[in-house]
Amino acid sequence: MNVSSAKRFDDASRCAEAIVQRVGKRIVLGLPLGLGKGNLLANALYQYVKDRPELSLHIVTALTLEAPSANNLLAQRFLEPLLKEQYGDYPGLDFAHDRRQGKLPQNIRVSEFFLQPGAFIGDARAQQDYVSSNYTHVVRDLLDAGINVVIQMVAPDSKDQARLSLSCNPDITLDLLAALKPAQRKQFLLAGEINPSLPFMPHDAVLPDEQFDVLLTAKPYALFPVPLAPVDEAHYAMALHVASLIKDGGTLQIGIGSLGDAISHMLILRQQFNPIYQSLLSKLLPEAQQSLRSMIPVQRHAFAEGLYGASEMVVEGFLHLHEHGVLRRKVYDDRALQQLLNEKLISEPVTLAALDALQKVKRINEPLLQADWQFLQHYGLVAQNICYADGDLQFADGSRSPASLQHPGTRQKLEQQGLGQTLRGGIYLHGAFFLGSARFYQQLRDLPEAERTGINMTGISFINELFGDTRLKKLQRRDACFVNSAMMATLNGAVISDGLANGIVVSGVGGQYNFVAQAHALKGARSILCLPSTRRQSGEILSNIVWQYEHQTIPRHLRDIVVTEYGAAILRGKTDRDVIVAMLAITDSQFQPELLAKAKAAGKIEQDYQIPPAFRNNTAASLKQKFADAGALEHLPYYPLGTTFSDEVALLASSLQYLKERGGNRRILLALLWQGLRGGQKLRDRFCNHLARMQLLECKSWSERINRWVLLGALESDRDVRRPLRAKAPTDASTNEGTTQ
Repeated sequence: MNVSSAKRFDDASRCAEAIVQRVGKRIVLGLPLGLGKGNLLANALYQYVKDRPELSLHIVTALTLEAPSANNLLAQRFLEPLLKEQYGDYPGLDFAHDRRQGKLPQNIRVSEFFLQPGAFIGDARAQQDYVSSNYTHVVRDLLDAGINVVIQMVAPDSKDQARLSLSCNPDITLDLLAALKPAQRKQFLLAGEINPSLPFMPHDAVLPDEQFDVLLTAKPYALFPVPLAPVDEAHYAMALHVASLIKDGGTLQIGIGSLGDAISHMLILRQQFNPIYQSLLSKLLPEAQQSLRSMIPVQRHAFAEGLYGASEMVVEGFLHLHEHGVLRRKVYDDRALQQLLNEKLISEPVTLAALDALQKVKRINEPLLQADWQFLQHYGLVAQNICYADGDLQFADGSRSPASLQHPGTRQKLEQQGLGQTLRGGIYLHGAFFLGSARFYQQLRDLPEAERTGINMTGISFINELFGDTRLKKLQRRDACFVNSAMMATLNGAVISDGLANGIVVSGVGGQYNFVAQAHALKGARSILCLPSTRRQSGEILSNIVWQYEHQTIPRHLRDIVVTEYGAAILRGKTDRDVIVAMLAITDSQFQPELLAKAKAAGKIEQDYQIPPAFRNNTAASLKQKFADAGALEHLPYYPLGTTFSDEVALLASSLQYLKERGGNRRILLALLWQGLRGGQKLRDRFCNHLARMQLLECKSWSERINRWVLLGALESDRDVRRPLRAKAPTDASTNEGTTQ
């Protein structure tokens, strides 16, 4: 048994001091993206350096999580109880607070390669210290920066204290440890902050404690929660188009947010409420719309084989997809086995034909060697209670037979009592990091062992690249759909996802380029970039499809599929003229004439071209009517994955988002105010509980009265009573209908 060399501490300050003593005056600290930062130890090290100007600290990280803040009365009233409830004992990061206040000391820098979306648009120092890097290049950039410390939150194994899991963030750490040369490892310190609140994830994420140099055991604290957001009709429409592109037996990658939740829900609808899904397809994918994607058949039926997930981010929707029988295709880390599974030559329960197929491709020998038998038992192809001994197989009944698949007696014995029922070691979801709601973390903690072992959290190089056993990855990732969000797209198919034309960074490239590149490299794979056709800015409606833009994340030569609420435009391999035609067909109709005129002025489309009538009614009102005509509104909940919010809080969250999007438009706000005022006591009684939650039942000032009227107007306008707050549970009948092929 190895004896751990890690120094253990129960005091963060002492641990921080030990780190400085080990690495010296210049500290380059890597903190994992998102959830996996060891906040207590990071804070202690930050304060230690902050008090000592002779030291320097460069923090390199991404997606630094901060509790939401309020900038108006309604937001403040809504957030105050939630902050106590959701973030009560969460220790915020001191450097993040000081950076927000403009108080970072001169001897400390913070660089991020992915910013919390939209959070630092007005922060000059954060903008200046942003590092533009593909996710898969971060390890290289960390090494170039001279990284010498990583502080990471880790999960303990309740059964073996010598095992720790990188859990939510093996993404960079595993690749970094593998990249360090022996001389670099001696100058490098890996610090773990043990937190039992973190779900213990198996497989690649597990490290022995001897891999760590220091370990901090402190009081457990809650994980940073990201509550689920409400989903609107536009996101549901995009999700339907995406769901209709995903082949049974394929591979799925999605991200966090309303789009990912909506896609998960639409795939579940396809599986368990298939008649409703089919009805939606008939309304939102008429023949004219299908003409945009003639090369890709509409996927209408429920899943017989299911999907496999390969996503840098593991989100709550994946657990829902697994629970509802969609995410169930398992992959294996053996090329021959995976190839035969793809060819349907191996199935469950196992037959002798599967073993014959393995011999035919020379994965196992004839006669069988002991290594062959170990391979067969490892993957569950044969029974575990049969022993290999001196060239024979010894069966549970004590009988022996030659270890030869050509021997009639052996074949008979194997067929009677020697074959496996269920394959072992299969993975239905590979991921690199996870982030989500408090309920999501609890679901991960509560997963039965059999379900947990189907998830492998691993390094970002495995997820986001095809390098490193490329052949196996290609076998596993068949018919992959990589689905990502964007902010804008140009009429010629370039996509803007991370920043603005003036150089301001909104978020970061992250892994988006990696998945786009994979889609072009993998046979049968597609890159699907989704964006609502419009956005509201200062209350004004603007088009997200533009003629040109001075910043691009994905250039037009990598264009593939762009999805808006009005359809999926298949762009790969098309001429510029045909790309423009397809993009115009999924543009909001109020912006089509102007964009068409610009294309004609540039000579990129014929002067007499007219947008077909079938695409001239791309409006929000038309979309809502199509959902209603399909009889689907009751199947489009505001929170498709559910929510721990009460009904009042859930509806308030949706209405406040509705207000935020319209906040810069005085005319709309006055209309909402008038609607709330005109509703009188009847409207106040209807939303009595909502007003009580916002402390607006009794108003003490004109400011409170005005806010109450505006809020009542938003509550009345935003909520479509035909849509439930939460998803319906499938009935046996609907499930049976959904699985009929």
